Formats: sequence, structure tokens, C-alpha cells
Amino acid sequence: MTEYIQDFKSKIDETSVRKDFPEITDTEIPVWQGNPSFLSMADKYILALLVFGLHILFFIAEQFDSPEGDGQLNAIVSLMRAIIDISGTMGFVLAVFFLAKINHYANFSTSGRWTTTWLIITGLIPFTWYAMDVASMIGGFVGSEFDNPLPVWNNLWFLPLGIISSTMMIILTFIYQHAFQYAITDRRIHIRKSFLIVNSSVHGIAFDKVENLKANPPILGRIFGFGNVHILTASGLGLQQDSFGSSVGAGQELTNGAPGIVKKIFSLMFGWVTKQRQRTAVAQDPADCLYGVRNPMKIYRLINELMDVNTTLAQNNSDSE
Repeated sequence: MTEYIQDFKSKIDETSVRKDFPEITDTEIPVWQGNPSFLSMADKYILALLVFGLHILFFIAEQFDSPEGDGQLNAIVSLMRAIIDISGTMGFVLAVFFLAKINHYANFSTSGRWTTTWLIITGLIPFTWYAMDVASMIGGFVGSEFDNPLPVWNNLWFLPLGIISSTMMIILTFIYQHAFQYAITDRRIHIRKSFLIVNSSVHGIAFDKVENLKANPPILGRIFGFGNVHILTASGLGLQQDSFGSSVGAGQELTNGAPGIVKKIFSLMFGWVTKQRQRTAVAQDPADCLYGVRNPMKIYRLINELMDVNTTLAQNNSDSE
């Protein structure tokens, strides 16, 4: 091993690495261990706070009057309050779906199906609640026995719903961040995923299978020292195909097992949210790359040096034969 590799090896506890990665063979020597940094998930935390802010906006519009005066800011605030008053619950629902659409279509790191599903459910909760109120009211006129078991909808409910929805997103993001573990040995790159027990996977990538590497620190990562290291192989590992269509989005997940007419209704209402641009790009899934690791350029160099060492060993073994 080179001095650079030895420096990494000296900073880890080999026993601890083997305990976290039982698939590491006895002939492998652990060199590095890591996981996604907290700031690598900052976009998901920001999205949760943005959705909370949207809840607060509709909550405040119910509690306070428009500001008095002729200033430009007062006019903008009064206009926004008037729009919220007129649109009501449906305005909130449309705003959340519009946010979901932009987020999903743009192929951000927050554009995954779980985040999109969360946004759609966030919009569906007040919509369904309000719709049940309307159905109960109409039922009273036509003699129906349907009675909404929930309290009468009021914009005051936006505050507790915002707290619950955003807190759940933040907690799940924290769990998601710690669901991934990465290890590099003198022979392989290991990627482990264990999210909520039921969603787990293991990758072991031999250095001779790696065709290309790409270090991709975002702007925030360049400032705070984190980023992605993508491992591309001939089999296509490390690449993803983003599809343009609603067959792989949150709308399909929500209607699995539902009757055909229900699927058609959901497709018409929410299918546009789940469409994405089609492109082939390096995978942004933490299960397919070293996602958000600290000092990505150093890890990039470490993998390159280990690949060189393995190539040299293979050539020497070939020459000796």
C-alpha cells in the first residue's frame, strides 16, 4: 500500500468496520469508512421547512387582517392575503401540487418518489378533510346519513398539520441519512443500505469492474467539504435513466391495488406531478454512489490509488505465471 492509503487505514477501527460490514471477507483489508454527511441532506430539510412555511402562510391569512397603508409592500401583502382568502383550501392544495411538480420534474436530489409521495399526501390531507365537510353538508340537504367524523375544517388546522407533516419529513430524512454506510477495502467498495428495516441492499464493487470515477461536490459541498463520488461500471451501475411519464411516480404508488376507475381518476388529477424529463445521468441515489461523503476529492484519489495498486498486482501475477 502507498503512504496515502496507509494514512487512511490508520484512522479507522478495523474491528468496527468488519462488524458494520460482515460481508467483508477475511482477505480484504478495510481502508476507509464513511456515510452521508448531515449537510448532504440539507435540501430535504429545506424542503420540509418550505412546506411548513406554506402551512403557516395559509394559517396567518386567517388570523390577521391586511396591513393598512398605501406602500408597495402593504399592497403585495394585501394581494397575497386576498388570493389566499379566495382560493382557500384548494389554493393550498394547488400550491403544494405545483411545488411537487417543480421539485419532481426538475430532477433535484429531492425529486425521488418518496418525497413526491409525501408532498402529494400533504396536499391531499386538507383536500380530503374539506371534501368530507362539503359532502356532509350536501348530505344534510339531500337526506344522506353521511356525517364527517372529523371536526369542521378551519384554516387554523394548517398550523398543526404543518408541524406534523414537516416534523415527519425531518425525522425520516434523519433516519434516511443514517441508513447508508460506505466502506473501502484494498479490494472492493462496499455500499450498505438499511432504511426502515424493510428496505435494505448491499453492493460490493471490485476495483477491476470500475470503468470510471466522478467526484461531484455541489456548491454547498465545496464550501463545507462534502460531495458525491460516483462509481461507474460496465454493467451500468452508477447510472440512472430518468423517465418522462407517470408510470413510475407517486401517483402509481398511491393507487396500487385500487380499482381501475380510481386509478384513472388519480392519473388525471396527479399524473402531471409525476412526470420527469428523460435523460441518462450519474445516479444520485445514496444506494448507488458514495453520497455526500466528507472530503470527496480525497476519497476520489484514494480509490484511484487502490485501483492502481490492484492493477499493478494483477500485472505482476500475470508476468510471474
